[in-house]
Amino acid sequence: MLDQQITRSIRKMIEAREERVRNGDANGYGVDFFGMLLQSPVNSNISLQDIVDECKTFYFAGHVSSSALLTWTVVLLAMHPEWQERARKEVIQVLGSDTPSFDGLAQLKIVR
Repeated sequence: MLDQQITRSIRKMIEAREERVRNGDANGYGVDFFGMLLQSPVNSNISLQDIVDECKTFYFAGHVSSSALLTWTVVLLAMHPEWQERARKEVIQVLGSDTPSFDGLAQLKIVR
C-alpha cells in the first residue's frame, strides 16, 4: 500500500515535469538528479519504472549513505589537497563548463 502511494507520487512528479516541458513552461527537464533521470530514456534503454525505482532508492536508501559519503569525501579531499587538485583538474578537463551528464560523469576516472 505505501509502496503504491510512493510510486503514484513519483509518477505524478514525473508527469508534472514532463507537462511543464511539453507546454514550454520549462526550458528542459532541469539539471538536478531528477531531471537527468527523466532525460535518460531519450539516450538509453531506461524505462519509466526504472526511473521510479531509482528515485525510491535514492530517496530512502541513499539519504544516510549519501550524506556520509559526501562528508567523508570532503574530509579526505581536505586532508589530501593534491588529490583535490587532481580531481578538480579532471572535472574541468572532462566536463568544462557543461552541465554534468551520465556520459560525462562516466569519463571521470579519479572522481569515480
